[in-house]
Amino acid sequence: MRYPLKSYNRLAVNLTRANLTRLLMLICALIYSENGLTTEFKSSKEFRQYCGACHGENGNGQGVAARYLYPKPRDLIDGRLQLATSINMIASADDIKHVLHNGVPNTSMQSWKQLSAGLIDRLVAEIQQMQLVGARQRVSLVLKEDGVLVDDEGNLNSEGQEIVGDYINQQTVPKQRWTAPPTLEVNPSVLDDGRKIYLKQNCHKCHGNEGQGSFGVDLVDDKGFPTFARDLIHDPFKAGSQFDNVSRVIRLGMPGTVMPSSGVLSDTEVAKLTHYVQSLAKPPPRALGNIQRYHRAIGFRR
Repeated sequence: MRYPLKSYNRLAVNLTRANLTRLLMLICALIYSENGLTTEFKSSKEFRQYCGACHGENGNGQGVAARYLYPKPRDLIDGRLQLATSINMIASADDIKHVLHNGVPNTSMQSWKQLSAGLIDRLVAEIQQMQLVGARQRVSLVLKEDGVLVDDEGNLNSEGQEIVGDYINQQTVPKQRWTAPPTLEVNPSVLDDGRKIYLKQNCHKCHGNEGQGSFGVDLVDDKGFPTFARDLIHDPFKAGSQFDNVSRVIRLGMPGTVMPSSGVLSDTEVAKLTHYVQSLAKPPPRALGNIQRYHRAIGFRR
């Protein structure tokens, strides 16, 4: 399937380079969400040893163990990293290191804190390189297929190379770390307001009226796999249950999932909603296995 840019040529004449890059981001997403990338990334022996079984030897998320895991391992070449703390939701080196150190709750992503600091740093750098390579592949292939910004030898011209650079920066360079709003004194009034915001923002449409999560709701992730909205009462929070983490997911959403951002809320409203969501949790969090998580995603109840 092709989505050439030629149909956009008349429009592109009047676009700035930044706007053209944003247009390319949309087109790249349409193409590669369905077809994926074909060029392989040459990974290190260390990556293949510790990460390849799940994430694939070249980081495409299709390792030999991936078929048995749910949720599926991240595609590190052509997928967005979910646990990011920057305002543009691009994962920083510290974000990736945090995941390697701590794992991701309620997934098969385990902690690798037993590895040396030097090895962790090398894996972080390699994952960042995968993200960069994936972004370059996506935009370069689209531009070359279109054929407008290429020279006689089929290589991108200077304007095409500038667009590639802009796209790579937008896709891989994190901006400043997001800062959470101040916490509030938790009392019945704050929690009642948080409950009202929860309903007003339609959080209950996915997470349930009482926060019990979704069953039988047709939700899919960025790769088209069935998924489910978290049970806010029993499930561990993927990004963490601390105020800063919960409020960040509420404000910015979570890349690669259907969890949307809430940009229209004030800081006070975000804080009230965060306190309400935290109040729903009943420890200890429930740990589900792969088959149980899959059953949740397809709406199966025992």
